Amino acid sequence: MAKFTFDGLFNGQCGTGNATVYDDAGGELKLAGEQQLGRTGAGGTVYGIDGHPEFCIKLFKSQDLADDAKREGILRRLEAALEHTECQRDPRFAWPLGAVKDADGHVIGYAMRRIPAGFKPFRSLFGGADAVRRCFPRWTRKELATAARTFVDAVAWLERNGVRVADFNPENFAVAEDGRVMFLDCDSFMMSGQNGKVHASAMYYPDCAAPEILMNPGKAGEARTEEQTRFSAAVVAFMLLMEGQHPFTFAGTALDGTTVGAPEDNILAGKCPLGKDAGCMQAPEWYRLWSWLTGGLKVAFIKTFKDGHGVPAARVPLEELSKALGQFVFECGRMPERNNLAPAVAKPSSEQGGYWPAGGWQRPLQPVATWGGARRPGRAAGGYRPFGSAAV
Repeated sequence: MAKFTFDGLFNGQCGTGNATVYDDAGGELKLAGEQQLGRTGAGGTVYGIDGHPEFCIKLFKSQDLADDAKREGILRRLEAALEHTECQRDPRFAWPLGAVKDADGHVIGYAMRRIPAGFKPFRSLFGGADAVRRCFPRWTRKELATAARTFVDAVAWLERNGVRVADFNPENFAVAEDGRVMFLDCDSFMMSGQNGKVHASAMYYPDCAAPEILMNPGKAGEARTEEQTRFSAAVVAFMLLMEGQHPFTFAGTALDGTTVGAPEDNILAGKCPLGKDAGCMQAPEWYRLWSWLTGGLKVAFIKTFKDGHGVPAARVPLEELSKALGQFVFECGRMPERNNLAPAVAKPSSEQGGYWPAGGWQRPLQPVATWGGARRPGRAAGGYRPFGSAAV
């Protein structure tokens, strides 16, 4: 693993804390009063560094480090991450900057940028107009769409640089009021090393996973594809635009008698209420939001979620989705009604391109499952091999 010292970043000052870890040169890095900054997730816990608020340290779970196979995978992926200096330099990513060790010289975690004050996890916007206004009082749908496009562009940039997001948990992405987006838990990404090998991640988030992963969870590690990234990124972008509504959540009862279930169950069943002949419907308040999207953006989502459900090649490329989001942002300037976070009426059907829910509103509506609350962690999956490389 490449040697790394924090002297340049920290000016040789270590502060006064309690627990101590070390960089590759043996320099002390003191955890800020041993107080946890972030949630304890699947991979570890995040702590501040005493006297250095712009950085933080993630310590891997001790039980993972005690397991030889898990430790090997963690360290090899961290080594690959440290080779991606272009990601280290990019402020969009809380990327590993260097390994940290215990007193015996064993790697136990890494240092990274700390998310600046004012950033909100994507999930904090998932609760309708009120949730958006609580986070950013001045935001409209134009700002939501801009954030969604920035997110999609960042995912595409990573793909071009040999990195693939594996865990699309909305807690792993954050946005600032000025529209900047940051990615967390970057050590969970799949990434290629300089030796050409691909270092896989074992995580995915069920409610944002492509159907073929959910259908064959035991085989998910055999191949994670570009098309699966398109699906997952589109789910997150859709939920930003729709203030928390999941593209596979419907209201009432579907035409085949299916009742609303959890998003991952509806993904498995292909129950998506978008477009013609959907066989299920959005609740009126969510349909009104959908109706004001531009035709091109609707088509991009329908191709990805409906046409692409069983045919991954039909899913819209990230660059095409970004272009459609950009067009919606432009149209928000031309038609102020599109900016409304809670439109009182739907856009007239003659202006929508015909994307009305199948069957109208004859069926009685039941409560719609939303994404406002906490969700369970993603199930573990195996590695995958984009770019034609062997997973290790």
